Amino acid sequence: MMPPYYESRFIRANHPDRAQAIWLRWTLLMPAPGEPVADVWVMLFDPDGVGNRAIKVPHPMTEADYLSDPWSARIADTVIDDVHARGTLDGAAWDLAIAPGDEPVVKLLTDRSYTAKFPTAKTQVRHPLARFDGTVALGDTYVAVDSWRGSVNHNWGSKHTPAYAFGQVCGFDDHPNSSLEVVTARAAVGPLRLPAATLFVLRHAGWEVAVRSVLAARHTRGSYEPFRWTFGGRADGFELRGEIIAEPRDVIGLSYTDTNSQTKYCYNSALADCRITLSGNGLDTELAASRRAMFEILTDERHASVPVLA
Repeated sequence: MMPPYYESRFIRANHPDRAQAIWLRWTLLMPAPGEPVADVWVMLFDPDGVGNRAIKVPHPMTEADYLSDPWSARIADTVIDDVHARGTLDGAAWDLAIAPGDEPVVKLLTDRSYTAKFPTAKTQVRHPLARFDGTVALGDTYVAVDSWRGSVNHNWGSKHTPAYAFGQVCGFDDHPNSSLEVVTARAAVGPLRLPAATLFVLRHAGWEVAVRSVLAARHTRGSYEPFRWTFGGRADGFELRGEIIAEPRDVIGLSYTDTNSQTKYCYNSALADCRITLSGNGLDTELAASRRAMFEILTDERHASVPVLA
């Protein structure tokens, strides 16, 4: 790996019955210019309880070890792989067992895009319907994780997409085996930002409805603002319409450093509401996820309604 480069391996999971969620990230950053760093992030969403909390602890690259086979990452005294996540930091500790499930990897891009220079940011969901059990302690807060549903994820590339909205649902309210991955993104070629493109992969009732390329995205649409997003499109004989909404109190603000050493702002909620309608091929379905969808915006601007916690 040579700079500029970043790589993030993360897990997220939601309480089965209440508005509470965890999000843990292991991130390598090799900027140009700038010094490389390996960050461990721990985020707790609990607006109805102790409140939202987040920490980021940086480490030197010499304390990081990322492997592809077997897939795993270690930063200092923290590790993640397909079946476990364990760690101890100054201010946090966790021990989680992961039951990955039988679902195949979710690829939001075409196979060719994963090996090409463009887009500069790649993403996959290794396990879209995983189960989590164990404990997470953050500060003076202890969280018992018992049969929480979530995902195991992998992002990497030479540069973050300049501006995007990203959404994920790991099981809808009445359809726990259905999942969604969706993004509306403005990629860049040099200093020029391209028009927004919306890609998605919805798995439901044995179908996979997917738009994975910019060419196919001519049949999709998406528009977002803090913190409301509407999107839709046609694919595989289906018409999909969707909306994801988050309240500011359900959002955590984070400061990201890109591979050019410039600062961007990430606003993420693991407690958003998602509504989907899907019609075609004999289906006419409505799907809902109540305060359990992930909704993330990356932007150059800070938003006064949400504090930056890390």
